[in-house]
Amino acid sequence: MFPTRTTSTSASTIFVNAAAIECGVYLAPSSIPFAGLGMYAGNRSISRNDIVTYGDILIPIVERPWHIERRLSDQRNFLWDEYIWNADTFDFTDEELGEDLVSDVAMASPGVGAAANSYMSMINVDDYPIKISRAGLPPDSPGHGAFTIYHGRSFYATTPIEPGQEIFVSYGEDYFTSRTHTYGYLPMPDRDYERADHILNTGLNIIRHNKNITAKGDDESLREEIWNDAHALIKDISENIFNTSRILNAIPANISVIEDILEDGGTAYQDYNRSVKDLKWLEEHGQCMDNIIVGRSTIPDAGRGAFATRYIPSGGLVSPAPLVHIDDIDNMVMFMEHVYNEDDDLVPNRRGEYTWQLILNYCFAHHQSTLLLCPYGLLSSLINHSKENFNTKIQWSEDHRMRHPEWLEEPIKEWGLEFHTGLQIDFVATRDIEANEEILIDYGSFWQKAWDNHVEEFRFEEHRSEYYRPAYELNELVFNDDFELRTEKDRAYELDGVQMHCRRWYLHQINKRLVGDQACNIVRKLGEDSYLVRAIRWKDDNEDRTTSFSQDHVLFWGVPRDIFYFEDLPNSRDIHQQWAFRHPIMIPEEMFPNVSLFVLLCVSSCHSLLS
Repeated sequence: MFPTRTTSTSASTIFVNAAAIECGVYLAPSSIPFAGLGMYAGNRSISRNDIVTYGDILIPIVERPWHIERRLSDQRNFLWDEYIWNADTFDFTDEELGEDLVSDVAMASPGVGAAANSYMSMINVDDYPIKISRAGLPPDSPGHGAFTIYHGRSFYATTPIEPGQEIFVSYGEDYFTSRTHTYGYLPMPDRDYERADHILNTGLNIIRHNKNITAKGDDESLREEIWNDAHALIKDISENIFNTSRILNAIPANISVIEDILEDGGTAYQDYNRSVKDLKWLEEHGQCMDNIIVGRSTIPDAGRGAFATRYIPSGGLVSPAPLVHIDDIDNMVMFMEHVYNEDDDLVPNRRGEYTWQLILNYCFAHHQSTLLLCPYGLLSSLINHSKENFNTKIQWSEDHRMRHPEWLEEPIKEWGLEFHTGLQIDFVATRDIEANEEILIDYGSFWQKAWDNHVEEFRFEEHRSEYYRPAYELNELVFNDDFELRTEKDRAYELDGVQMHCRRWYLHQINKRLVGDQACNIVRKLGEDSYLVRAIRWKDDNEDRTTSFSQDHVLFWGVPRDIFYFEDLPNSRDIHQQWAFRHPIMIPEEMFPNVSLFVLLCVSSCHSLLS
């Protein structure tokens, strides 16, 4: 008995004609060899600066290598590492753990950030700055901390994009230069391709177009023979001698297309034609990705949700979702307490309280398995739960759409450490869905019970004061003259996990010794837009491992209101709190009839969430 997979007419072909007319973005095999799936523009030309996709989210993964046990860290088995983005790429993220530890935070971007590939010489989209908010939930909502506050990662075209052209984002040069064991020595934009173009143009001028090379017979044949030999020598050198040369690796293997490539823009665009597919090919090999769009969920405490962009008939595809597999749920554990070991190093207290990474809430699991399956796709991570009113379900994609459908019939120990995706699910409509209707699935009875318990036991006043507002909300209110700022006589902001700061541009005019923005407090209000402010300096006592105020503080008179801004203190945001709801979405039993295949035995201790 093996996991049930789709064998009848697929969801993606039920209304293919309608999709072909309307679909704006496809998921289909990438034009880059061995790169798996990629994203393609659909039925319309996209002009420069036009929006390509809307509203992706970012999910923080916080200090994972520090939290997990050695038995996991010794294995190269956290597949999200191939899809995450450095947190310091985005605004607001340095406040998760503090500026000094921002490198310990990674961001999963399960839409374009995971689905689109990168071809550094043909980047055609970029993203707008992200937004940050609690999605309008009331302050005492039990949903706080259960979903990401980072949202609105929209992508726009940096160059015109043809219908059927693959969408390429920039992973950054470091992504490729640090993965030569996987990608080899790929040429990088500008310098490598320009130098390759120079080599080829020089060679053509010296040999192929040099009329001084003559022979008694056919001059053209001689020049062509010498050019062929020179090209073969270059490729032999690049492959066998200087195989680390990114410049030589930019030279095309097919000599017959070199002159056309140089005329069409150079070696940087040698694969451009291959990256553009016709609509018929996309209909046959791809699946429509833009059937949903983000909106405010109709489900209480859920935050954001996914809504249909167009009519979807019963059985029709809502969204395709490749799966990032995590073989062991303990990869997601986060310990709440820290201790010093015998070497005086700060380490997690593995015998103490723990919670889970936020991304767990966006993954699928089975209550008898250690396996996590985390979907990525265009906004499919925003699909919420309703036991009574669901209109969508998940099912395995057809075998030909999955890179490794055979994994479903093999024990997880045989493929759990593979460092690429292999499985995929489809979100499929269980009834007709009208445009603008929210997409909902049933998360399962285990999830429902866990959520009901959380709501029943949640007591806002035990976790937050009535005055609590995160820094990003205070920063919107600080410019509202009717919003009263606290002074030193009021409740300290630090008690609510935030720190007030004063901007350097003003303080430096008065005291040249101050470098950078300063933590500060308002001593008192002097007038309508005038404050007496104390700049706070901190000192660390390494002996006592404490931080305290320095007595060397500075007062500033007549400070205007627009000098102030707030930052969240490290680990103070809702997602870091043990009371925040954590539970994966449950995989339907019929999809895992032989669940014993997907269980790893614990080598030492395991942390329970599903039992």
